[in-house]
Amino acid sequence: MEGNGETLRADPVLEETFYITSKKNTFYRVKLTEKGLSLQKETNGSTKTETIALSDIIGCRCMRSKKRNAGSCVCHPGASRTQLKVVESSENIQPYDELDMSAYLYIYSYPMKKPRVKGARRRERSTLTLRFRSFDKYEDNLREASRWRLAIKCLIARVPVPKSLLSPTDANLELLLSACPGEDRKLLVLLNPKSGPGRARETFQRRVHPILSEAEKSYEIHITKYPNYARDFVRSKDIYQWSGLLMVGGDGIIFEVVNGLFERPDWEKAMNQLPLGIIPCGSGNGLAKSIAHAAQEPFDLNPMLISTLSVVKCRKTPMDLVRVETRNQILFSFLSVGWGLLSDIDIESEKLRAIGGQRFTIWSLARLIGLRTYKGKVSFLPYDKPIPKENGTTGNGFQKDRQPDIGKISHSKSYGDQLDRYSTICESRSYHDAIDGDQIPDAQERINGLDANVDEVITESLSLETGNHRRRLDSFYSVTSKKSTYYSTGGLSSYQSFSESQSAELGSGESENRIMYGPASTLPALTAALPSTWTQVEGDFIMVHASYQTHLGQDFLFAPRAKLADGVIWLLVIRAGITRAHLLQFLLGLSNGSHLNCPGVEMIPVKAFRIEPAEGMIGYLTVDGEAVDYGPLQAEVFPSLANVMST
Repeated sequence: MEGNGETLRADPVLEETFYITSKKNTFYRVKLTEKGLSLQKETNGSTKTETIALSDIIGCRCMRSKKRNAGSCVCHPGASRTQLKVVESSENIQPYDELDMSAYLYIYSYPMKKPRVKGARRRERSTLTLRFRSFDKYEDNLREASRWRLAIKCLIARVPVPKSLLSPTDANLELLLSACPGEDRKLLVLLNPKSGPGRARETFQRRVHPILSEAEKSYEIHITKYPNYARDFVRSKDIYQWSGLLMVGGDGIIFEVVNGLFERPDWEKAMNQLPLGIIPCGSGNGLAKSIAHAAQEPFDLNPMLISTLSVVKCRKTPMDLVRVETRNQILFSFLSVGWGLLSDIDIESEKLRAIGGQRFTIWSLARLIGLRTYKGKVSFLPYDKPIPKENGTTGNGFQKDRQPDIGKISHSKSYGDQLDRYSTICESRSYHDAIDGDQIPDAQERINGLDANVDEVITESLSLETGNHRRRLDSFYSVTSKKSTYYSTGGLSSYQSFSESQSAELGSGESENRIMYGPASTLPALTAALPSTWTQVEGDFIMVHASYQTHLGQDFLFAPRAKLADGVIWLLVIRAGITRAHLLQFLLGLSNGSHLNCPGVEMIPVKAFRIEPAEGMIGYLTVDGEAVDYGPLQAEVFPSLANVMST
């Protein structure tokens, strides 16, 4: 793979030469620039340069090896063999390995992997390990590693790098460690343990926490206990003690948090200062997919990873909200308003929640067989500005894959380089850091295997070290081990629970006497006549559904031309008289946006709308998948009213 010339021309912030002891005559010239890391590999006169983009790096940590079984009983399994692992350099638990004065810098990144033939792009974890061992004292090696850590963290945070601290003449280690930028406030995590199939708590611990740990993103987690718990929580608590609001669950918990914020008199400050993040654990997950779609991220292959990276990067991205008014309440919506077929499917399939998103497919077939029509009036205020086509899409809204940048780090093959030629313990990829001694291969066999792959490009993990020609007998367990990724923020992050009296202070979850703030409506009263600038359609309808996001669910590309903040409501209308065959075509086309090509389907860009079901009729009206009063309803969009976390 050819090098990225633009990256090489950038002035290096730091540079150093590293070696792989398992490969003779091979060394890397590593340069850190404002664009990322450049790794120039030189082997027997040949040169190959690859890069890790700064935008793909989420964090780095300084580590040190220590004896794993220090002080344990001699009869403990494996006690006869010295076992070592790498831990945070700041930990003071058990003695460190007195023979290893090295400081290890782990750099975590999630670069995009190019598709295989016709496969989809995806992000994969990559770990670059830099071992600093040029000095005889650990503190001196840690000082060198800490300079790299400081520079990387400043570049990630987009703050100036204190170049005076990067000078080798600066020996103040404490200042180096304290100068790293970071958010003093924790992230507030609100987790709904019953969302979707009911595995949100387990999913967060196994798949989200390790990535937050790598990025040193501390958090405080609260588990919801009843309906509207999250709504009452954000309404009544001092939310400015946190840096952002992360919701773990489905679209329901987002609905609670958004409306809880608008029950605060300081709603405008809250919306401006606290970005909203979502980890998708529900059945629909429409907002999480829409955020990833807007950023052109490959969401479907690993929704948890893409959503967590959005939280880690935390780029505040504006998002429209819609003010919804019924006869009895005012709500703020982030996703959609529905009447008819899709609302029926959403509400009536709740009894099948345990099977996840498949409940929508099953109930769609049921409603197609027992088709219903709804009599009423639909009025709307057309959007009066030209709407450009979305960049990177075809005419019918399909997104084109972005080609991976030339020079990015490759992941085509893994060969697991060892840090030290004389190591007798290989890298662990198990859940636990312990390795069964019987499974350790012969060191020479590993070296022979590595020599065969000496010409391969950099893979998912790479371990390099500074020059030192003394024989070493130390090794460590790679942080590709899932367990070891839990070290960084475990002591900073916390679970919280309330006593019964504290829970009572939040409320019971009932919606009585709720006071809603927010921007004032510009529409006529719900019972008043509409101006002549509005268009009115009266008759029988199969469905009316308004959306302001591209996706209503992970597999529901409802409004391909929608953007997070464009000030447009996309109003879809299907009148009675459409055939079941065309309706089936419509339902099947929701997965890729082709439903808009079906006869009898109208998609209208509007700024506001009103739905007035005929008197005496029964049915469902939904706001973000939640049932509301069945009767007159009107809604208007407020552009860029909220901020969400994006990559």
